Amino acid sequence: MIRYVLLIFFILFFSQNSHAEFKFVQTKVVTSDTPGVRGINFKPDGTIMYITNRETDPATGSAYIIEYSLSTPFDISTATISFSGGKPKGTALTCPVEGVGQMTLPHAIEFKPDGTRMFITTNEGIGSFDLGVWQFKLTTPWDSTTLVCEKIYEIDIDDAGNEDQVRTLDFKPDGTRMFVGGRKIDKLRQYDLATPFDLRSGVTPGGVSADLSSIEGNMRNIQFNPDGTQLFLSGNERDVGRMNKINLSTAYDITTLSSTAETFDLGSRADDMMGFMFAANFTKLFVTTDSASGDPGVNQIHEYEIDCAGTITCADPSANADVKAIIEANVESAKRIIQSNTLPIFHRMEWLRRHKNKDNLSNLNAEIDFTNQTVAKFASALKSLKKEKDRSYNSDDWFEWSEGRIVLGNKHARNTSSRDFHNLGVSIGADRIKKEDRDKMYGYVFQYGTDVIHIGGNGTKVNTDVYSLALYETKLRDNQIFTDGIIGISHLDIDHKRVINGNTLRGDREGQQIFGSINFGKRIIDEKFNLNPGIKLDLGYTKLKILREQTTIGNSLADSLIYKDQEIKTAIATIGILFDTTDEQGDTIINHHGRLEYVGDLSSSSDADFYFINNPSTLYNYTSNNKSEHNYRVGYGIDTTSISGWSTVINFERFGARGKGHSNELYLSVGYVPIDEIKYAFKINDFKNAELEFTKEVNNLHLKINTNYDFLSVIPKYNTNILISNRF
Repeated sequence: MIRYVLLIFFILFFSQNSHAEFKFVQTKVVTSDTPGVRGINFKPDGTIMYITNRETDPATGSAYIIEYSLSTPFDISTATISFSGGKPKGTALTCPVEGVGQMTLPHAIEFKPDGTRMFITTNEGIGSFDLGVWQFKLTTPWDSTTLVCEKIYEIDIDDAGNEDQVRTLDFKPDGTRMFVGGRKIDKLRQYDLATPFDLRSGVTPGGVSADLSSIEGNMRNIQFNPDGTQLFLSGNERDVGRMNKINLSTAYDITTLSSTAETFDLGSRADDMMGFMFAANFTKLFVTTDSASGDPGVNQIHEYEIDCAGTITCADPSANADVKAIIEANVESAKRIIQSNTLPIFHRMEWLRRHKNKDNLSNLNAEIDFTNQTVAKFASALKSLKKEKDRSYNSDDWFEWSEGRIVLGNKHARNTSSRDFHNLGVSIGADRIKKEDRDKMYGYVFQYGTDVIHIGGNGTKVNTDVYSLALYETKLRDNQIFTDGIIGISHLDIDHKRVINGNTLRGDREGQQIFGSINFGKRIIDEKFNLNPGIKLDLGYTKLKILREQTTIGNSLADSLIYKDQEIKTAIATIGILFDTTDEQGDTIINHHGRLEYVGDLSSSSDADFYFINNPSTLYNYTSNNKSEHNYRVGYGIDTTSISGWSTVINFERFGARGKGHSNELYLSVGYVPIDEIKYAFKINDFKNAELEFTKEVNNLHLKINTNYDFLSVIPKYNTNILISNRF
């Protein structure tokens, strides 16, 4: 007996979906406002709701439009009727411009996207006009009390006048096609509009659908999904509340409707359906009902939430091109951030080597330690300015530098959405000679950057703000061999946006990253042309925290995914050669330099786990391994150094991933070597705050500027002090 019970349980369990496609939320009774609720619609931001009011039950029932204000968007429990008069309630639907009085038997409502036009179907003709679609101008957008009738467009669905009630209405998003259906002949017709959302002229009757009575024989409304490949149709023929989804082989062409439909149960509360509308970016469904029991009956609006916008039934997200692209983009961004953080530092160390006399860091002294020619120019300048003091630099002297970067690129992908990206950033650093070993130089650098990735063509985007702090060191060894080392940390703030079937989802995500790099090379010096062959290894570990998506309007869970913590391990090896040559022009030294490098991506794949918020029992996984193992980096740059102590560097580099896109990178660097009576002091105190002090003597006046910043504080803490003094 127990075996049979268990068998029945498993049959019932697995024969149903793991979660309902339509989740009932609440009901609002509007009987006191209307004896006959019919169509329904919303302002796109969900702050206004509209219903058509069929004032009396006989066929001569007058038509009104009732407007509600919602204090919480798309929450019908917060709806307050805007009409303040007696009964009947709402704004009368009349059309003086066509010489007729009040509309009777209103039904579906549609709006032009900017709210300046409203369209309502009528089930009955008036005056010389047969049943059709009434077009109203709203002198104040979205304010139905300001309506002015512009046109009554008569509808003949089968060109034989056989339809007795026009009910359904929808438009193609660009307004160039209108779709209408009725009760009797169970067909839809499309009309092409020469002027979008304007029925006054240039309307051409188009194709007619097949008979839809086998799906719904008493249709109340229709609505397309956001891309026009699916049509939702519902009514009350069988007094059973349900929604039908029909596929189209050609978007927004009802002549290509499938002969079968997928059906969803809405429950008995929707048995007496009079109209419906998907809203809040297709994440919510609202159904109007007019109960036949009693007089005037019970008029209600029912609110449902939807599992997945546009499709109702959720598809496997691990097969979605944008979801896969987002995961891959996060991995690519982690690698790019490491490169963006280390390259400016290597540019700085390369600059030091290019401008070092005999490439000996311990020679960084009074002669500024550039080339011999530069030493002569500094000496000449110092003589002309009568500077005779000792210019020896010691380990307390800091050398400030900065670099800005712009990176533009694209990434080709298979089975996922392609992406375009740009990376902007700035590096501010300072370095000095090491006390214990004057063949070493070390420094700190703070970097801020933003990495923006545009995915596919629907508006999906990942925007990452990066805050980084790194320590670097370079040492010149015997035989012109040098080693460079970098270690740093980054904090990532990720703004996540995904658009699917018209539904926009956003989420914030944090991440932490630790990275390091080591570079070995040798400088081969020639009178005219210098070479720097080398090998470099970049390593990184990135941890992305949990991400919860949320719809931007309507507070719905539709389509929302939770992405679990994700680990990204990075290993990139570079083998290449750098070259440079120097040209003197007056008091300025110009250096031309370039690079040619092979870049191998040795990173392991990264797994991402995620699930629908409304169905946490099913876990999905996607492994990101869309990397290019073989890549290249080429570049050319020019830097100038003047006797004033200032230097500027411009680098253009191109990074190419074989068959998978490329990026173009532009770096601008500014550096300064202190001269005259100028002193800098730069300190990092226990990795909690940074302090920069500037001191200069001007005509016996002592100028001192001190500023510090607490970069670990949740609330930014910084201050600046200026002191001017005179010695007597």
